[in-house]
Amino acid sequence: MNTQDAMWAVQFRSYGSPEVLEVGTATMPSPGPKDVVVEVAAFSINAVDLQTRRGKMRLFDGMGFPKGTGVDFAGLVHEVGDRVGGVRVGARVWGYLGMKPPGRAAAGAQYVRVRADWVTSAPSAIALTEAAALPLAGLTAVQALRPLKVRRGDRVLVVGGNGGVGSTVVQVARIMGADVDAVVGVRGGVAAAAGAQRVFDYHDLEPSDMPGRYDVVVDTAGSDASAYRGLLGPGGRMAAVAPGAFWDVLKSMLSPGPVIRMVSGRPNAKDLAWLAAKVNIGELKPILAATYPLDRIAEAHRDAESLSAAGKRVVLAQ
Repeated sequence: MNTQDAMWAVQFRSYGSPEVLEVGTATMPSPGPKDVVVEVAAFSINAVDLQTRRGKMRLFDGMGFPKGTGVDFAGLVHEVGDRVGGVRVGARVWGYLGMKPPGRAAAGAQYVRVRADWVTSAPSAIALTEAAALPLAGLTAVQALRPLKVRRGDRVLVVGGNGGVGSTVVQVARIMGADVDAVVGVRGGVAAAAGAQRVFDYHDLEPSDMPGRYDVVVDTAGSDASAYRGLLGPGGRMAAVAPGAFWDVLKSMLSPGPVIRMVSGRPNAKDLAWLAAKVNIGELKPILAATYPLDRIAEAHRDAESLSAAGKRVVLAQ
């Protein structure tokens, strides 16, 4: 597996439960003219990974098996394309591959090829294994909040504030100057650690019973987005990042009141650099539920599906 043209890659040969995952082999990638090849130190588990493995993304994930898994990562630059400037071999970087068919290998692999303008320097203040938790969660948070024009003093509610994306949205909203509350199912300490001022358990409190009104609501859970839309005050804005909110987003377009904006994270080097800077000055931190060695990749997926959300789950590639 350590030959010049082969590497290990997490793959699955059929759709199904986490047990379909295996550590197989794939061809070592070579960089295109504007690409870099990164030796992966760690990659995180995201909802899209679970959905793809189950077969819920069949229309988007390409033909044939085996398929790779993983969409964001942190690691060291191994090789650069001949038209890439400003990136050196050995540099610590992080990035997100975007929504594209995974092929036989994706971010959950020994090496990953990615556009050079989709990676930036990873935060120097934390280990690469921690940094791997943030690229997609951080991009999603920034790209959800910025169009909502979050201002200092705004009241923001984050639904699902104990998850990997939700806890990051809480932190980014705080960085933007907002006062932030969160809705959780369990593990409210995660949202509080992220900076939420009040944490509501949705088992105990219906949205209609929650006190006050909000300038901004961000739904990362995809549950009853229409009800949380009702908590917006005059001029309120709302975004949803979970696919489960799709029908609520559609209904909001057809009924009086604010339209719910659907958001998914996109590769963006400027946003990654902004996130890294906030990590380096201590304003943003990855909140980890757990880390897993590579041979426990199935367990990482299983826990992500079955355990309560409590930050991000990261798989160590080395």
